[in-house]
Amino acid sequence: MTPSNATGETPFSLVFGTEAVVPVEVCFPNIRQICFDEEKNEECIRECLDFTDELRDHALYRMQRYKHMTTQFYNRRVKIWQLSVGNLVLRLFKASKPKKQDKLNSKWEGPYRIRRVIGPGTYELE
Repeated sequence: MTPSNATGETPFSLVFGTEAVVPVEVCFPNIRQICFDEEKNEECIRECLDFTDELRDHALYRMQRYKHMTTQFYNRRVKIWQLSVGNLVLRLFKASKPKKQDKLNSKWEGPYRIRRVIGPGTYELE
């Protein structure tokens, strides 16, 4: 399984505290199978389960950091549009839906001219 970009862990490891064994690894002999010791394996699993909460807390921290970074990335590229009286704008079909909706139909109507600025993001059109 592939680790998530946000958490840095696989979903399986966050739930069970250890990595999954892929079916391909079961079919072909590898180091994990050759050096397998049942007693050490059980001890290792117990240790992994003890650290599962820490693993989840660390993943939560990375998720929050990832969300913060993506928000900053988005906000750096947002352009604030200053619309004023006399500008030409298009209006999204919301109140007056077209009778036949196909994916190729336009979702916008207009152009309209701004007659008056009522508030932030609110305009009277003509």
